[in-house]
Amino acid sequence: MKPESQSRTQGRRWLRIRAHILERDPICVRCASADRVCESVIVDHIIPLAQGGMDDPSNLRGLCIACHDAVTREQFGYRQRKAFGADGLPIDSEWS
Repeated sequence: MKPESQSRTQGRRWLRIRAHILERDPICVRCASADRVCESVIVDHIIPLAQGGMDDPSNLRGLCIACHDAVTREQFGYRQRKAFGADGLPIDSEWS
Protein backbone atom coordinates (compact mmCIF):
# COMPACT_ATOMS: atom_id res chain seq x y z
CA MET A 1 0.00 0.00 0.00
CA LYS A 2 1.36 3.41 -1.01
CA PRO A 3 1.83 5.89 1.87
CA GLU A 4 -0.40 8.95 1.80
CA SER A 5 1.28 11.96 0.23
CA GLN A 6 1.91 14.96 2.48
CA SER A 7 0.98 18.44 1.31
CA ARG A 8 3.90 20.69 0.47
CA THR A 9 4.65 23.62 2.78
CA GLN A 10 4.50 26.87 0.82
CA GLY A 11 5.03 30.59 1.10
CA ARG A 12 6.91 32.32 3.89
CA ARG A 13 6.87 29.25 6.08
CA TRP A 14 8.72 27.21 3.44
CA LEU A 15 11.18 30.06 2.83
CA ARG A 16 12.04 30.07 6.55
CA ILE A 17 12.46 26.28 6.61
CA ARG A 18 14.60 26.40 3.44
CA ALA A 19 16.83 29.15 4.84
CA HIS A 20 17.28 27.17 8.06
CA ILE A 21 18.28 23.96 6.23
CA LEU A 22 20.72 25.73 3.89
CA GLU A 23 22.25 27.50 6.90
CA ARG A 24 22.52 24.16 8.72
CA ASP A 25 23.92 22.36 5.64
CA PRO A 26 25.94 24.97 3.68
CA ILE A 27 27.92 22.14 2.03
CA CYS A 28 26.10 19.41 0.09
CA VAL A 29 25.74 16.51 2.53
CA ARG A 30 26.30 13.85 -0.15
CA CYS A 31 29.41 15.58 -1.49
CA ALA A 32 30.74 16.05 2.05
CA SER A 33 30.35 12.32 2.72
CA ALA A 34 32.51 11.70 -0.38
CA ASP A 35 35.15 14.26 0.73
CA ARG A 36 34.07 16.81 -1.87
CA VAL A 37 33.07 20.42 -1.22
CA CYS A 38 30.10 21.76 -3.13
CA GLU A 39 27.60 24.42 -2.06
CA SER A 40 24.10 23.30 -1.05
CA VAL A 41 21.51 25.11 -3.14
CA ILE A 42 18.53 22.74 -2.99
CA VAL A 43 16.62 21.48 0.04
CA ASP A 44 15.93 17.79 -0.53
CA HIS A 45 13.39 15.57 1.21
CA ILE A 46 15.21 12.42 2.32
CA ILE A 47 11.89 10.58 2.14
CA PRO A 48 9.95 12.32 -0.66
CA LEU A 49 6.55 13.82 0.12
CA ALA A 50 5.06 11.49 -2.51
CA GLN A 51 6.34 8.53 -0.49
CA GLY A 52 5.03 9.74 2.88
CA GLY A 53 7.87 12.08 3.89
CA MET A 54 7.31 15.34 5.74
CA ASP A 55 8.68 18.89 5.74
CA ASP A 56 10.29 18.26 9.14
CA PRO A 57 13.96 19.36 9.43
CA SER A 58 14.95 15.77 10.26
CA ASN A 59 13.70 14.75 6.79
CA LEU A 60 15.41 17.62 4.96
CA ARG A 61 19.00 18.08 3.78
CA GLY A 62 20.98 20.51 1.66
CA LEU A 63 22.23 19.18 -1.68
CA CYS A 64 24.00 20.54 -4.74
CA ILE A 65 22.16 20.37 -8.06
CA ALA A 66 24.07 17.31 -9.33
CA CYS A 67 23.42 15.29 -6.16
CA HIS A 68 19.75 16.31 -6.09
CA ASP A 69 19.33 15.18 -9.70
CA ALA A 70 21.03 11.85 -8.91
CA VAL A 71 18.92 11.26 -5.78
CA THR A 72 15.71 12.06 -7.67
CA ARG A 73 16.65 9.59 -10.43
CA GLU A 74 17.36 6.89 -7.81
CA GLN A 75 14.17 7.48 -5.82
CA PHE A 76 11.79 7.64 -8.76
CA GLY A 77 13.52 5.31 -11.23
CA TYR A 78 14.38 7.91 -13.85
CA ARG A 79 17.21 7.33 -16.30
CA GLN A 80 20.02 9.81 -16.77
CA ARG A 81 19.57 11.85 -19.92
CA LYS A 82 22.20 11.65 -22.64
CA ALA A 83 24.12 14.80 -23.49
CA PHE A 84 24.58 15.77 -27.11
CA GLY A 85 27.38 17.78 -28.71
CA ALA A 86 27.05 20.64 -31.19
CA ASP A 87 27.30 18.06 -34.00
CA GLY A 88 24.16 16.29 -32.70
CA LEU A 89 26.03 13.15 -31.67
CA PRO A 90 25.71 11.80 -28.13
CA ILE A 91 28.55 12.67 -25.79
CA ASP A 92 29.95 9.55 -24.13
CA SER A 93 30.84 10.73 -20.62
CA GLU A 94 33.20 7.75 -20.25
CA TRP A 95 35.54 9.25 -22.85
CA SER A 96 34.97 12.97 -22.11
